[in-house]
Amino acid sequence: MNAIIIEDETAAVNNLKSLLSKNPVTPIQVIAELESIEESVAYFHKEGTPDIIFMDIHLADGSAFKIFEQVEVKAPVIFTTAYDDYALQAFQVSSIDYLLKPITSDSLERALNKLKLFSQDERNAHIRQTNQTIQERHILKVLLIKKGDKFYPVQVADALYFYTNKEKVTTFTTDGKEHPVEQTLDQLTERLDEQQFFRANRQFIISRHAIADIEYWFGSRLAVNLIVPAPERIIISKAKTSGFKKWLTLEDNF
Repeated sequence: MNAIIIEDETAAVNNLKSLLSKNPVTPIQVIAELESIEESVAYFHKEGTPDIIFMDIHLADGSAFKIFEQVEVKAPVIFTTAYDDYALQAFQVSSIDYLLKPITSDSLERALNKLKLFSQDERNAHIRQTNQTIQERHILKVLLIKKGDKFYPVQVADALYFYTNKEKVTTFTTDGKEHPVEQTLDQLTERLDEQQFFRANRQFIISRHAIADIEYWFGSRLAVNLIVPAPERIIISKAKTSGFKKWLTLEDNF
């Protein structure tokens, strides 16, 4: 069985390759390692179809779901994620399975056994459903904020940032108000307009319009300063720095 790994963290790639080489379910050969949305789309346009794809959901240059919006993925997918509250529930994606990082031999064996039990028709149905579900996602434009027994609308375009702390998410808007948000940052990441919002780290999603300036930070990281006070310093990791710079400078974003 030929596999492709789409993952931007070297340690995660090496761990998965090691587990795949030792798995007792079926022999698997990794034929390609891809690090970004751009690289993955180019690969699928030019190369053949593998038997299975292991795909990290959060890549340095954006959400891996963007791959499906640019090309039809013709192989079954096993998603990987570092977020235990994610579990793909927000997307109702009919992937073969998902693996929580750090991936273990038991979780990998479970996913491969599930794939092995599927008939070819069932695999094809999963492939079609995965592509269809992701391609039909709609960009979130209005948030419904619950206050007591009532709801009120907040325009997403007015959000300066989203912040999570102790499993509670809030958004700070241009009118100086703070609003409780029911969605998690993972759910928001996949529904927000990626041209206007960037997932800075596990605590923040920031709006392009909220950025005042950017500083170089320790360890080849970046620190983002907003036009309004933030509850803590916003740090862009070394792995995300390149994607963040590209996001800032794309002409389509203006």
